[in-house]
Amino acid sequence: MFGLPDISVSAFGFITAGETHPRAAIDAIRALGVRGITLDASRSGLRPRELGRSARRDLAALLRRNELEFTGLDLWVPPEHFTNPSTAQRAIDAVGQALQLSGELAPLVGGRSQPVVSVLLPTDLSSDSRSTLGAFAMQHGAMLADHALMTDDQQPAPGVRVGIDPVFYLTDGSSPGKAVTRAGSDLVSARLSDTTAMGRCVVGAQGGKLDLQSYAGALIVSGQQWVTLDVRDFPEPGAAVAKSIEAWREAGTL
Repeated sequence: MFGLPDISVSAFGFITAGETHPRAAIDAIRALGVRGITLDASRSGLRPRELGRSARRDLAALLRRNELEFTGLDLWVPPEHFTNPSTAQRAIDAVGQALQLSGELAPLVGGRSQPVVSVLLPTDLSSDSRSTLGAFAMQHGAMLADHALMTDDQQPAPGVRVGIDPVFYLTDGSSPGKAVTRAGSDLVSARLSDTTAMGRCVVGAQGGKLDLQSYAGALIVSGQQWVTLDVRDFPEPGAAVAKSIEAWREAGTL
């Protein structure tokens, strides 16, 4: 039976005052009462190249002790890095390493954990590069979620799936709920975010453009287990999470 997806909180941009170690963000997110966490693969202490086998097991054990399920990694490499000759190979390698880490962490953490890596790929990325990234995903038993706007002329590549950030669609003047329906079974990462005319805002804030009820309904029908709450750029991320959770639950009961 399908139900309202549970909220997972993205640790990207989730900074607690005076703390830089990734454990601080993990502890802070657990204290908010959510059950899922999406880790920031670009943060020191969580970069895949920094984590050996023992460190990966320790990280999984930390999440289990905190009763947090692993819902993937965020790796927001600037899109232009994938097409610039001086940075392209490094960007592709970084995604490959993140896919490997995600594929290892999900079974170690267990439960409803998902081996997803969220990225934002440029629309002009070559078919060879897309195929390489997709092959990495399949090799490591992970899922690569491209959060770029879906386009009619976009060439699919095996292993490259769909991620949806409502803000991108709202800014484009289109419907995030319809994007969920269009993505179908290719959707592997749905974000929870909103925007006003002035930019990103807390979900449920006055003036927000996201039709929460419509978006929630589309995700329920699609069978998504998780929706990843994005509180980047907010000065009080804990308060933003609490307000967003309340708004999300209200949308699911309407």
